[in-house]
Amino acid sequence: MFANNKGKLLFILIAGVLIIALLAGIGVFVLKGKGHSKKGHGKKEEPTQPLALGEFVVNLADRDELRYLKTSIVLAVTGKVPSAGGHGGETGPSPAVRDAVITVLSSKRFADLITPQGKQKLKKELVAAVNERLHECKAVDVYFSDFAMQ
Repeated sequence: MFANNKGKLLFILIAGVLIIALLAGIGVFVLKGKGHSKKGHGKKEEPTQPLALGEFVVNLADRDELRYLKTSIVLAVTGKVPSAGGHGGETGPSPAVRDAVITVLSSKRFADLITPQGKQKLKKELVAAVNERLHECKAVDVYFSDFAMQ
C-alpha cells in the first residue's frame, strides 16, 4: 500500500515538472517570436521633443453666450525644432503656428470641447493645422497642460 502511494506521488511530481517545462518552452518561443516580428517591420520611431506653444485665451464660437477657453499647449514633435521667427535664434513656435492654433481653437463651441472625445478630436485638428505651418519638424501629438472653459 505504501509503494502504491509512492508511485502516485512520483507520477504527479513528474507530470508537474513536465508541465512547467512545457510552459517555459512556450513562453520562450512566444517572447522570441515577438522580438523577431518587431525587427521585421523595419519602421523605427523617431524620438520626440517638446515644443511649448504657450498659453492661449480665445473666445469660443458659441453664438448665444460669450464663452472662452484658456489653455496651455505643448506639442510633441519629431525633427528639428523651429526657431521663433527671427528672434536671435531662440527656439519656439512661429507666429504662423500660433495663428493656426488660435484659428482652430476659436472655431470650437463649448459643447464640442466638454467631452473627452471632443478634446481628442481637437488634438487631431491641431496636429493637422500645425503641420501645415511647420517645415523642419512634424507634430505627432498635443498635450494640454491647462484647459479651462467658461
